Amino acid sequence: MKIRCLGILVCLLAATSLFAAGGNANLQPLEGAWHCTGIAFANEMGPEHPTVAHVRTAWTLGDKWMQVWYSETKTAKNPHPIAAELLMGYDEAKKTVVSGSVDNMGGYGTEESMSPVWDGDKMMLTGQTNGGGKSMKVRDTFTKGKGWIKHMGEIEANEKWVKTDEETCKK
Repeated sequence: MKIRCLGILVCLLAATSLFAAGGNANLQPLEGAWHCTGIAFANEMGPEHPTVAHVRTAWTLGDKWMQVWYSETKTAKNPHPIAAELLMGYDEAKKTVVSGSVDNMGGYGTEESMSPVWDGDKMMLTGQTNGGGKSMKVRDTFTKGKGWIKHMGEIEANEKWVKTDEETCKK
């Protein structure tokens, strides 16, 4: 009986801590304030250059959505830094993470993950982005570790995936 009660107590504590943390467990690895360094690869918008960015997140709308603010630092090599805002949530029916974004270049997009959301330490979102009069397929891959997240962005060009950026973010 004691073992059974202990098991029930452990389950209740785990459920309570998950509920108290807010939001969906699939997005919790992305929570917090991050400092990111990486590279934006050469494309039609400009030459290859290093990037430095800050990311912060907050749960909103009844803890159903994670709001994400991404802001690159302006440097001599990055004179037109990207800033973006995202809302990320969880589609209970599909069992996927969904994301909508807008940026300071006038772009916007939507993406969703595969199911299951995390394949080991990786989560991949795919979707569509629009900007500069064009619409294209995009893919974002996140790899999680203890105290860090790696991100790789890609676009589909000529039926091949091409890297647009890579960065490592630390808390």
